[in-house]
Amino acid sequence: MSANLAPESEFSCDLGVNGSNQKPNHGEPRSLRWSWVWLSGSALAMTAGFTASVGPDAATWFGVRGPHCPLEACLGPIACPGCGLVRATCAALQGDLSSAFTYHPGGIVIAALLPAAALLHLHILRGGRVLPGHQKLRRAGYLTLVAAIALGWALRYTLGS
Repeated sequence: MSANLAPESEFSCDLGVNGSNQKPNHGEPRSLRWSWVWLSGSALAMTAGFTASVGPDAATWFGVRGPHCPLEACLGPIACPGCGLVRATCAALQGDLSSAFTYHPGGIVIAALLPAAALLHLHILRGGRVLPGHQKLRRAGYLTLVAAIALGWALRYTLGS
């Protein structure tokens, strides 16, 4: 007894590209869209850093105070790991490294990472794809950022500032 089966194409599942579970790529790859976001974000952060007026209490832009630390009310006298990073990064971008170090030592590293991130993502966008070397540089940037914040926080407590 033979079964009358319809052609396989009627029952085939949409497995994506080349029989895998990947969806077909429509337009720009996701990693390239994120490169646009990172490039724009780092350019915006550098512009904000260059245009800020940095003081011992806060960074201001055209007379408007920068963000308040939401953890300050919770932690009290204990500074959170990010306290002073905005001021430090702005001061470092403006070339005032001694003030930047006083506000938060990690701000100097972040000020160096911003143009590095912009150049990396510009290179990705110019080439039209993410290479393994790009991924390694991104990962190194993330780790450097986390280490700068953590070590800067520890250094602030060690030096007593």
